[in-house]
Amino acid sequence: MLQQIRIEKWLLEIDPIKTREFYRKDMDVCNCLYCLNYVESTKLLKTPISDIFNELGILPEKPAHLSDFPSEEVGTRIYMGDYHFVGRVLEGELCTVSNFNEMNTIQVENFTLGFTEELVFVPEEFPSPVLQLSFESNMPWVLKENQED
Repeated sequence: MLQQIRIEKWLLEIDPIKTREFYRKDMDVCNCLYCLNYVESTKLLKTPISDIFNELGILPEKPAHLSDFPSEEVGTRIYMGDYHFVGRVLEGELCTVSNFNEMNTIQVENFTLGFTEELVFVPEEFPSPVLQLSFESNMPWVLKENQED
């Protein structure tokens, strides 16, 4: 059942129950060292970012897409990626791959977030309507393995 929520500058219509049901399924997540670090570091997320994921029905340890880059800050990595959830934007500016800026994103903790209809890597069986949460984040290196290996 769709419900309306407000996340800062956006009014969304979402179905967190359908989204949660989907995320409970087995999903392939890359098991390279960098992606494993992201997954492990999501276990350390604090509110309010964890509240946003929870409110949308998203499990942060299961990104649909994830890219990793070196960071200038020692002991961290820069991650960019996407999550999907059941919903649509009713009010607020959407971001795009080529237009990800302060007008269509927000900063929450160490995440920059935006919503887009430019969908990538959506599983075939994902329920409609699909909206994508795109993000960039500087995450701590939490694995015992050295990130340079």
